[in-house]
Amino acid sequence: MANHNRTWLCCVVFLDVVASTKRHMQAQMAIKSHLDEQIRKLLINRPRDEYILLDRGDGAAVCFLLEPETALYFALDLREAVRAQGDSTVPYEIRTGIHMGPIKIIFDVKGEKTTLGEGINSAARIMDFAGPGQILVSRSFYEVVCCLGQEYAELFSYCGKRADKHVREFEVYEIALAVHHVPSPVDLGTADRENPARPDWEPEALNSRIARLTDEWGPMARVLVQQAAQQAETLEELDRMLAEADHPLTLAPSPGAGVPVPFDGALVRRAERLLCGTLGPIGTLLVKNAVERALDERSFRQMLADELDTESERHQFLTQLDNEY
Repeated sequence: MANHNRTWLCCVVFLDVVASTKRHMQAQMAIKSHLDEQIRKLLINRPRDEYILLDRGDGAAVCFLLEPETALYFALDLREAVRAQGDSTVPYEIRTGIHMGPIKIIFDVKGEKTTLGEGINSAARIMDFAGPGQILVSRSFYEVVCCLGQEYAELFSYCGKRADKHVREFEVYEIALAVHHVPSPVDLGTADRENPARPDWEPEALNSRIARLTDEWGPMARVLVQQAAQQAETLEELDRMLAEADHPLTLAPSPGAGVPVPFDGALVRRAERLLCGTLGPIGTLLVKNAVERALDERSFRQMLADELDTESERHQFLTQLDNEY
């Protein structure tokens, strides 16, 4: 990982064992051992620079620095592994929260990588709302994953707004308790053969474009190339679509969104450019959500500033937004 000072946009899976502290020590140790083993099995074939694993005592947090569906499959697979434990250990259940947001990668007192920032904190809050066996996700994660296809959107049900102990509200979605069909992970080298308009792309052609765009858009470059490849018929058309894509996400209207307040287009574009410069592609999503929810331009500005980690970052964002607007 080349630069540890940059802000990373990642998908955080935060989980813990339900009612762990109410069990005796021997049971806690047996459960911890079993859970750690299942997590290691799911991560063993992944390069270490694709994720950061954090031990949380009676649980764990995994920050995935790549495409968002990886976090989805990890959470589903881990839930099934825990359910299938049989008589191998003390029966237990986990609860899980997934959030997509910004983190900072730092080194702890042992010299090992750890994380700070809104991404990890909000994932923990989303998990707090979950019950035994539940997987809840934030709105930011839900809207990004739904860009991958209708079959992903059908996995979720809207749970409404939940408030944490600081009275901060989160919109949460639940992954179905019994998922009968989960889309297979996307193979970028294979086109949809049921649609003759889509060519059979060579993996090298798509992977080279993903690599080129990753420096600018991070893990979401894979999603962008995937979406463009489903529409383009030639490499020339694919390259044109990627060159013209100012933003890596094209999102459908959010469920339950109200009537947007008409804002000055220059203000919205400026806010989006500033936020994407700090947080990456998720800035597009945050601006879109703020446009739909804000009552006026003042609340629009403040909603976006609140997405930043520190007071100095929020002040700098508002100053630049107002001075250059």
